[in-house]
Parts: sequence; structure tokens; C-alpha cells
Amino acid sequence: MTSIELKEIADQRMSDPTVLGRCVCNLRSTDLVAQRHHDDQHFSVSWQDSGDFWRCIIFADGTPAHRLAQIDLHENSTFRADLFEPGRITISPEEGILCLTRYKPR
Repeated sequence: MTSIELKEIADQRMSDPTVLGRCVCNLRSTDLVAQRHHDDQHFSVSWQDSGDFWRCIIFADGTPAHRLAQIDLHENSTFRADLFEPGRITISPEEGILCLTRYKPR
């Protein structure tokens, strides 16, 4: 997806009062990352080819100590996701994107 398309996805649902932020990227690529957050956060996305699967790590503040999520994406579209704050991870193999939505703590 292009940068404009990713930005459109990142902007979706931002008017929802429970949404704190959204981060969107193409699968297996860190070339384009679109994000929008109400709390001025900024995340970096790293994809690593681990042989049998791809690992995506999303960092807050750009440092490994502030890991927000880790997603392992296997070739058969199976994935394992660890999210370290309230949120939801959506993976769309058909569109080739990963979207992380952060929610405000209750």
C-alpha cells in the first residue's frame, strides 16, 4: 500500500473516544509506516526474517526497552502476537498490512 493509503487507515476510528492511537505498516516491510496518536507517541517498526517466520517488533520511543508489540507471522498466515498495553492487532494478508490500535486504559 502507498503512504497515502496507510495514512487513511491510520486515521480511521481516531474519533472513537476509546482509541488512543493507530499504527499501520505493510507486511514484512519497514519502508512505510503511518501512525496517529492522541498522546504524541511515536513508534518504530522492525521486521526480521527469522527463516520459518517473520518477526515484527514495534517499539515506543524507538528503543528496544520500550517494546509495545511482537508479532510472529508464519508463511501459512498463522501468527502469534504479544501486545504489552490495551489494544488490538489486525493483520490482513490480502491487503498486505498490519494495523495496531491502542486503547485508552480503563
